[in-house]
Amino acid sequence: MFSRLNKRFLPNVPLSLHRGIKKSPVHFQHQVIQSFSTNKTTTRTPLQEVGLFSLPNLYKPQDFLSLANVAMSDCNTLRETIRNSLETSALSPRETLHVLDGISNTICSVIDASELCRSVHSSPQWRQAASTAFQMLSEYIAELNADVSLYESLVPITSNPTVMLSLSEEERRMAFMLQKEFECNAIHLSDQERAEVQQLNGFVVQLESMFTENLVHHKSFDVQQPLADDVYRTIPQHVIQQNIPQSNSRNDSVTLTTEPHIANSLLKYSSSANLRKEVYMEANTLCPQNLEVLDALIKQRHEMAVKMGYPSYAHYFLSDKMASTPENVMNFLSDVKHASKDRYNRDLEMLSTVKSQLEHTNEPIQPWDLTYYTGITKNHLFEGQDDAGEGSLSGYFTVEQSIEGMKELVKRLFGIVMQESPLGANERWDVEENPNSASNGIRKFEFFEEVDGDGLGVMYLDLHPRPGKYTHAAHFTVRCGCELRESSSNGQTNYQLPIVALVCNVSPSSSNTGEISILSHSEVETVFHEFGHALHSLLSRTSFQHLSGTRTAMDFVETPSHLMEFYVWNEEFLNIIGRHVQTGARIPAKNIENLVRSRNTFKAMEIQSQCVYAMFDQTIFGQPEKWQSAGSTTDLFEKLHCENDLLFARGTHWHSKFGHLVSYGAGYYSYLYASLFSADIWKESFSHDAFSRSAGEKYWKEILIHGGSKDPNQMLKSMLGRGP
Repeated sequence: MFSRLNKRFLPNVPLSLHRGIKKSPVHFQHQVIQSFSTNKTTTRTPLQEVGLFSLPNLYKPQDFLSLANVAMSDCNTLRETIRNSLETSALSPRETLHVLDGISNTICSVIDASELCRSVHSSPQWRQAASTAFQMLSEYIAELNADVSLYESLVPITSNPTVMLSLSEEERRMAFMLQKEFECNAIHLSDQERAEVQQLNGFVVQLESMFTENLVHHKSFDVQQPLADDVYRTIPQHVIQQNIPQSNSRNDSVTLTTEPHIANSLLKYSSSANLRKEVYMEANTLCPQNLEVLDALIKQRHEMAVKMGYPSYAHYFLSDKMASTPENVMNFLSDVKHASKDRYNRDLEMLSTVKSQLEHTNEPIQPWDLTYYTGITKNHLFEGQDDAGEGSLSGYFTVEQSIEGMKELVKRLFGIVMQESPLGANERWDVEENPNSASNGIRKFEFFEEVDGDGLGVMYLDLHPRPGKYTHAAHFTVRCGCELRESSSNGQTNYQLPIVALVCNVSPSSSNTGEISILSHSEVETVFHEFGHALHSLLSRTSFQHLSGTRTAMDFVETPSHLMEFYVWNEEFLNIIGRHVQTGARIPAKNIENLVRSRNTFKAMEIQSQCVYAMFDQTIFGQPEKWQSAGSTTDLFEKLHCENDLLFARGTHWHSKFGHLVSYGAGYYSYLYASLFSADIWKESFSHDAFSRSAGEKYWKEILIHGGSKDPNQMLKSMLGRGP
């Protein structure tokens, strides 16, 4: 029931949204729960001194341990309330559901904050304290999931048709979902078997943490001459020296790192095949320690699932998803792969031809060639336009204009004001030489309804790389929204406003850009993907935090983020966010036309890769006897690439940095799954008028507002007027 919910990641990078678990770390004080009110009023809390992430009582690293202990103590009190009610029937069915939600809200208040802190804080002391609290609470959550009394409090509700009919649709869904989640956590087993599952889950949590923490560290390596000169021909020397400490004062080598903004730039723009190969091999072998961690994670997850009566972890994980079974997932992936295979073959042949013509060689195209020749080919096909928004679009996208685009988008679609707010000293988690800088630091935005001024929530932006920070793109939920059920003297029901953090690692500003952060088009797409997740959290209005925002089916949750990506390919929106950094001029119409036309070029190559990644994920967490004869996970990864005609570099192990295997284990297919839903919504509702207020409000009221409180199939039917 109280399962840990992790980040959501962008599909075209080897990691990236956090689907959090909730509530601010204040003592939960349970009072008599009032009846469900459909006439709730949202009230804004007076300004008060806040700590890290706008949360009270979080001012120094050791506060995490104190808050974790307080949360567990408060949850134990609520658990006792549930146990007593089993004997006395003191709680009504509705009250029981809200007490259970209160337990989740209380524990999640700290674990969500600790998950974000351990991923982004500049201080090792803060990160260590957050990791310790995270581990403590993960183990406590396993204990909650094995609490028979909590499970037994649900059975009289779900087994009684009269009681279920007396509840709202959201309350019925909450009751069924809680019961299902308890049963997925071995509540139906004997005490001994349940204890064994709890122990296995503890091992799994530790392994997941190890895998994730290993991803924070990047590898430095020296490139010797003549390749050092090739580096400087691609990235100016002063930029390299500004971003990477150099280990050699002479000019016979250059020190590089595997950080994405360096490695990806060299892979995309360096004309030196030897340099690209060296960078590619280093970037795809940087986490060898995770191979052993992954082996252990596969084994422990499988043992845990088998003990709970499932053939594999994939069967266990998919039991409450839209796809339902591993067989359905593999059939879906097979259909998608087959539909794009011919186009993929043509695209690969085109790139091979381009390489042959430019290099005057018959050498086959290699994995480290793909990004480079894709860019060159797009540049040729679309008159200087490449797939990253560079070339003819260089200098047109900035962080500031992207933020202005967010403001315009929510205002026109939903009638919402997105307003920047000053940061308190205790809220920050970055360390800068100039703490007043707005370009590379943490920024805070509050969201309000335009008409009545009601608050909707808070979003932090943490967009640029720094040492110790999580290195990809993610949306983290610090606190989910929910109704606060305490008695109110004026009869109103207060609403706990959500707090989210949008974390990216886009190009930082520099003295050469006038301290302005200039972005590629692909970076803008990444930011708006995560913004889609943020809106899902901010605009959800559920009674229960357990069903708030992104806490919906994993194979549906990427729908809002994919939908936001359509905007960065929309001509009208590009005219809003595209302003040249020096002249302020709009993007020329021809350049926008070429960009839009380029979107689907080589798309089949991406789809084929995503299918293979999802097949790998589904296979390793499936039944071991069906794949382990192939050898190691690296052997399997290579085998799947070769069977599906994808390029593979022997000696690499890209999957060792594939963080989705932790957060999306057996669920990576959901990116492709949800992309079909978002494409349907865009085509039916926004393709003819991207800023339609009526379509925007319908999208809010039929999709976003429900979070996980409504069946995704019903939401899609309400939005589209038909089934998906």
